[in-house]
Amino acid sequence: MRTHVWRFDVEWPHCDAAGIVFYPNFYIWFDMASGRLFKANRLSYPELKRDFGILGMPLLETGAKYENPCRLDDTVELTSWVDEWSGRTFLVKHKLVHADGRPAMEGFERRALIKEAPGTARGVAAVAAPLELKARFSV
Repeated sequence: MRTHVWRFDVEWPHCDAAGIVFYPNFYIWFDMASGRLFKANRLSYPELKRDFGILGMPLLETGAKYENPCRLDDTVELTSWVDEWSGRTFLVKHKLVHADGRPAMEGFERRALIKEAPGTARGVAAVAAPLELKARFSV
């Protein structure tokens, strides 16, 4: 299983008036980390479309468990990986830790891969991940 690690500093726009990260920003970071994880495995959005006809990876479910707050100027490290491929969905997990090793939080995103589906009500449909796509995440 391949992981992606993103190290960054908490900045002023991430925080509330008390200098603590405003919780929606964790979900923005999750979304960014998922994109970075796929891109690091040669699966950027243009590559997904070119190689597999995949239009996107919409969210179906998200969640997070908070342990230690993140504050202005903290350095944090966000590790992300695909934890499970299941039918037409997949689970991305995220673990955020402080530079000193204290756990900050853990979270997840359940996503689907979608392709064009002419003649359907929405015009798109979820599809199972092709074996070649999953293989790009193998060590």
